[in-house]
Amino acid sequence: MDFLETLKQLTDKRPLSTEVVEDALGVALRADPDNTNPYVSIHLSFRVPAHIKRVEVRSPEVGSTRSDALVIVDLDATQLDLGQSDVKKKFGEAPALEVPTPREPPESPVYLVYREKWGTLRFGFARPATDKLTTVVIDAGSKS
Repeated sequence: MDFLETLKQLTDKRPLSTEVVEDALGVALRADPDNTNPYVSIHLSFRVPAHIKRVEVRSPEVGSTRSDALVIVDLDATQLDLGQSDVKKKFGEAPALEVPTPREPPESPVYLVYREKWGTLRFGFARPATDKLTTVVIDAGSKS
């Protein structure tokens, strides 16, 4: 299965537990107690497939204002080789575009943003050339 189809299926499996993310992406996660707090539990990848550099899952705890997890996937663009046109074919031709402000670091990605009823899906593309997918953020706890 291709990576974009995997993401599509992952967003259909909400709520996004660490187990769901591990199974879908083929990663292994462990708790990050140094950055976990009473409202958010953080898990980081320690084993990933070649096309993934890192995965972070931020799960809401009791008392959190979030309804579901935030998942950040950093990709190895040389292994995956997906562009903006690939994302648009899979998720729709009319995403919102988020461009970094002048105050952000020059290497900050440009994002294609898809707002869904369940939250937001962001696809980050490297700069200065914005043709390689480098980051995916699944914000299942946000409201569109």
